[in-house]
Amino acid sequence: MALIEARSLHLGYERRDVVRDLDLTLPEGRITIIVGANGSGKSTLLRGLSRLLPPRSGTVLLDGEDLRALRGKELARRLGLLPQSPIAPDGVSVRDLVARGRFPHQGLFQQWTAEDEQAVTEALAATRTDELQDRLVEELSGGQRQRVWIAMALAQQTEVLLLDEPTTFLDVTHQLEVLDVVRDLNRQRGTTVGIVLHDLNLAARYADHLVAVRRGEIHSQGTPDRVITEQMVHEVFALDSRVLPDPVTGTPMVLPLGLDPRPELGESRPGQESGADAHRPPQAAPTDAPDPLVDPEPEDAMTTIETAAPSPVTVPALEHSPQLAFDLTVAAVRPLGENLVRITFASPELIHFGTGGHPLDLRIKLIVPGPRPSADHFASIRPGGQLDPAQATDWYRTWLQIDPEDRGWLRTYTVREQRGAGHPGNLTEHPELDVDMVLHLEPEQRPGRGVAARWAQQAAVGDRIDVLGPNRHLVDAEYGGIEFRPGTARTLLLAGDETAAPAICSILEALPPSMSGHAVIEVGHESDQQQVLTRSGVQVTWLVRGDAPHGELLDAAVRRLMCENAQAFREQGGGGDPANPELEDVDIDATILWETTVGQGSFYAWLAGEAGVIKGLRRHLVSELGIDRRQVSFMGYWRQGRPEM
Repeated sequence: MALIEARSLHLGYERRDVVRDLDLTLPEGRITIIVGANGSGKSTLLRGLSRLLPPRSGTVLLDGEDLRALRGKELARRLGLLPQSPIAPDGVSVRDLVARGRFPHQGLFQQWTAEDEQAVTEALAATRTDELQDRLVEELSGGQRQRVWIAMALAQQTEVLLLDEPTTFLDVTHQLEVLDVVRDLNRQRGTTVGIVLHDLNLAARYADHLVAVRRGEIHSQGTPDRVITEQMVHEVFALDSRVLPDPVTGTPMVLPLGLDPRPELGESRPGQESGADAHRPPQAAPTDAPDPLVDPEPEDAMTTIETAAPSPVTVPALEHSPQLAFDLTVAAVRPLGENLVRITFASPELIHFGTGGHPLDLRIKLIVPGPRPSADHFASIRPGGQLDPAQATDWYRTWLQIDPEDRGWLRTYTVREQRGAGHPGNLTEHPELDVDMVLHLEPEQRPGRGVAARWAQQAAVGDRIDVLGPNRHLVDAEYGGIEFRPGTARTLLLAGDETAAPAICSILEALPPSMSGHAVIEVGHESDQQQVLTRSGVQVTWLVRGDAPHGELLDAAVRRLMCENAQAFREQGGGGDPANPELEDVDIDATILWETTVGQGSFYAWLAGEAGVIKGLRRHLVSELGIDRRQVSFMGYWRQGRPEM
C-alpha cells in the first residue's frame, strides 16, 4: 500500500488557474473517488497527482517523497495512470497492449522474464480479457477496450492507480463491470486507487472516500454518506435533488429534481429562496476563469432558453482530448532530393503539441484540404475548442461521412524534428515542426489519389494546413502515434523504402549507443540519400533503385543480411516455437498491412514501405527463417499503383 498526498497544490494551463492551494490525501489501500461539475478541475487535479501536469506551486508526495524527485521508471513502477479516452496504436493486439504495462520493470539489458509473463497473464484473467488476448484492440467494444486498458495498468503492478473517468461513453452494464474490476484489484492487492467519476450514484456505491470539487477547491470530503447531501449536490452541481438510501446497497442515491422543479405546496428546498424567487432555477456554480482561447457567449445568449433545444454540455478540448487539431503555417520548403521535400510548419498553437517525452517515431496526420470546404470540421478539438464528451471519440466516423471535396484527405507522416519557440534553428518566433514528404506523383491526376504529394509539390511559404497530433497536456511518450517499440532488443533491423525513410532517420537519430544492427533504405534516386547522425552502432545502407523494380534491391539486401545472422536471431527469438504459428495470408489489395509489436528477446525488426514488398519480407523472416513473429513490426504504408493508400 502507498500514500499519495497533495500539499498547497496549484495547477493551471497557460494564463488560467484551475486548482488553487489544494491539500488532499488519498487514504492508503482505499478507493477515493473525485466528483464535480464539468470544468471544476477534477481531471486537472488527477493529472497533477500523477506528475503529468507539473504544479505551479506546492508538492505531490508518494510515501513522503516528492514526485518530482523520482526517476521516470521508478515512478512508473509505483504509480499508474489511465487517462480519459486512451488511444491504442493501430494494429496492436490485446496481449501486446497489456504487455506494455511491464515496460517500467524492464532494465536496459533485462530480457522478458517469467515474472513479466505471469503479470500479464494474471492481469488478463483479473479483467476477464484473456479470451480476447489475440484480438486487435480496435475491434473491441467500448467496455472491452476499457477492461484491456485496466489490464495494462494491472500488469504494471503499481502501488497507486489513478483513473480519469474510466466509465465515460459506456452503458450501465459495462460501467459496473469496469468498476467491479477496479474494486477487486483494490480489495485483493491493497492498491490505493483514485478515480475521477461523473456519476454520483456510482461514486457513492464504489467509494471508500469521496471528494467533491468545486471551482478548483475541495468543497467536502469523507465517506459517501457524509459527503452526498442535497446541499452538496445543489452547491457543487447547481442541481436540486432528493438523496435517499439505495435500496440495494444502502449507499446514498441522488434523485434529480431538475433545474426548475415544482416543489410540493408550502415546501422549500435547501438553497432555494421563498417568495417571488421560489420557482427560479438555482444559479450555476461559477466555473473556472474563462479560457482566453474561447470567445465568451453574448450576454443575451439565454434569452431563447424556453424555446431553444437544450445544448450539449461541453468541456475544453485542452483538458479532455488526447489528440488536437493544430492550424499550421508553412514557414519553409526545402527539397531533399528527387522524391523528398522537407516542409517546416510553425504556429503558436504548437505550445500544446507533444508527448511529454522523446519518442523515436512520432506520427501526425496531415489533413490535405479539399477544394470545396464548407466548415471547420475540427473546431471541437482545436486547442481553444469546446468538446461534447458524448461525441469525443466519434469525430473520425463523423468526418468520414463528409464529402472528401469538403473535408479533405487524411495522411500519416513522421515528425523529423520538433523545436520550441526561441530555438536557434527556428525560422519564426513560434514553435516549429519539420516533416519530410514523399513526392509519389502519378502521371495522370485522379480524384483522391496523390493529393498529399501534389500539395507538397506546390506548397509555398504562408500556406496553411491542419495537423492532428498529441495534446502534450494529456499524453506522454506512450502516445498511440508511436510505432517503434524495440522492448529489450539491442540488435535491430530497420528496412523500408523512401516512404519509410523519414521515420527510419528519426529513429536512428534518437537511438542510444547500446543499439546495433542494420538499417537498409531503398530510394528512387541517389539525391534522395540523406546524411544521418546516430550515436548507435546501427550500420546504414542506402540502395538507389534506379530502373530496378520497386523493392527488389531492398528484398535482396535484407535476405542477404538475414542469411548471415538468422541462426543467432532464431535462437534468441525462440524460432520453431509452436507459439509462432504460420502467418495468415493478407490480401494487400483489400486490407491494410499493419502490425506493430513490442519487441521480445534481443532482436527486433521494423519493416515499412510498399505493402507487397513488406509482406514478402515479413514472410521471409517469420515463416522461412523462424524468427518469432513478436519480434517483427511491419507497416504497409502504400500499395504499388495506388500511392497514399
